[in-house]
Order: sequence, then structure tokens, then C-alpha cells
Amino acid sequence: MCTWAAMRFAGVVHRVLKDSGVTLVTRIAGVLLAAIATQMIANGVIEFVRTV
Repeated sequence: MCTWAAMRFAGVVHRVLKDSGVTLVTRIAGVLLAAIATQMIANGVIEFVRTV
């Protein structure tokens, strides 16, 4: 349902944010995704070291 709503109103959101706003949101999402991935890798390494 959330995915449908996001896709349904994507045009409206794009009109409100314009191209620069969409670029900003994309970059923030990318940084957030990179931070989550880094944290998951760090957690995996820590757990691996603890079990050795």
C-alpha cells in the first residue's frame, strides 16, 4: 500500500520539489543507505572477532 501511494503521488512530489529538490532527496537517501551499510558491516566484523 505504501509503495502504491509513493508511486501514485510521485508526479505531485516531483512538481513540488522540482529537480533540485529531487536531487537533494536522492543524495540524502544515498548517504543514509551508505551509513546503514557501513554499520551493518561493522556489526558483522565485531561479531566475527568476538566469536574467534
